[in-house]
Amino acid sequence: MPASLKPHAIVALILLCGSAFCIPSAESAASVSHAIHKSTDQGRTWSRSDQGLPGTARINAFGSLGNVIIAATDAGIFRSENHGDTWSSAPVPGDLSNRVHCLASAKGQIYAGTERSGILISSDRGATWSRLAGFPAVKVRCLIQSDEALYAGTETEGVLRSPDGGGSWIRHKLGLPEHAQIFSLAMVKNSLFAGLYSKGLYVLNDPQSRWAKVDRVTPLVLAAAGDTLIAGHNPGGIYWSNDLGSTWSQSVASLAGGLGSTVLGTSEELSSNAPVWELGSIDSLSVAGAAAGIFYSEDRGRTWTRARQGLPEESPGISFLVQRNLILAATIVKTERKD
Repeated sequence: MPASLKPHAIVALILLCGSAFCIPSAESAASVSHAIHKSTDQGRTWSRSDQGLPGTARINAFGSLGNVIIAATDAGIFRSENHGDTWSSAPVPGDLSNRVHCLASAKGQIYAGTERSGILISSDRGATWSRLAGFPAVKVRCLIQSDEALYAGTETEGVLRSPDGGGSWIRHKLGLPEHAQIFSLAMVKNSLFAGLYSKGLYVLNDPQSRWAKVDRVTPLVLAAAGDTLIAGHNPGGIYWSNDLGSTWSQSVASLAGGLGSTVLGTSEELSSNAPVWELGSIDSLSVAGAAAGIFYSEDRGRTWTRARQGLPEESPGISFLVQRNLILAATIVKTERKD
């Protein structure tokens, strides 16, 4: 591992703990709320877009099906039919966990991975939900749909693949380390990549159904931008590869300040060691949520520009919906307390 990927010695004000941010409350000088900001010009300008959402609930993921956008939150599932301008709650069965980590959609179905209830499924564009019967895991951290298969990254059971929309599941665990937490999945050139919390990057050799370790990077989050794999570290900045992980280059910022970080309430330049919490991508456009704010790239992750107009200062992006004419970013908004 290169020196630039080693953990940073300073503890940030906001730390990533599992799937949620652990925010100190006793001595923090700021109160924290959760919001959504929207961009219709590929990340250059933004506006607030979360009417109907509780400001106390972290927004963990977005999904879409047709003209409906779904938000997975710590307070359940919300949906919007007007490009994210307003949101309404979509109730889930009363005995299921409210925390939803991830979303995927395919063939008229929407799937939601939860904290304690496996996978939920909706056949009516997210209006109603039920538990997917037969899913062999409890905690699901990430979901992706690729070609004819649905993939689920789990807390303890490795990666599960369904070729039939969740009717049956095949476990892909061979080659993964013990207690592997699958935090992110990405598909590039028919190769499936998995980012494991603190245990590195793995690629699935499909003919053998065995995972192999990819050297040099240890990402928390992944994104596929065409044939480019983008890897975000926490801490450690952003790297990209266009040869399926054989070689890697570190991304750079096109504006002064790099990817930045907020450390104990002050701005410190950490362009090569920035905590990166989320990535999103479509075609050549990519979006990154770093500790100090949101960045966008128009060259598949090679260079990044800080997005500022319409966004709160030092507001991390923690989940994204990236479409050709619409980006939604879930953010943490910090407000200084007046004691």
